[in-house]
Amino acid sequence: MEPLTLLTGAVGLIGIIHIGDNIAKVLAKGKGAAATTTVTPSNWYCFFKMSDLLGPDWKPVEQRERERKNLTDTKRDEKRRNQAKRPRLYV
Repeated sequence: MEPLTLLTGAVGLIGIIHIGDNIAKVLAKGKGAAATTTVTPSNWYCFFKMSDLLGPDWKPVEQRERERKNLTDTKRDEKRRNQAKRPRLYV
């Protein structure tokens, strides 16, 4: 056989096995088997924790965004309170 035919057959066989495996996983989830979840561990690198690699004050992006939003909301509320205290001009 030609090498291209062998390569095509091998790729096709791997594709069929992959699709069959995915179908088996979906059917297993439907029957109440434990679902596989993808969780990003904090120590994704073998020998170090994330804080060792990025510094002790490292925080996940979601937490940094929440803190930034809270800080912005706090500043906005403070500004509104200060504006509410100022004297008004009545006509």
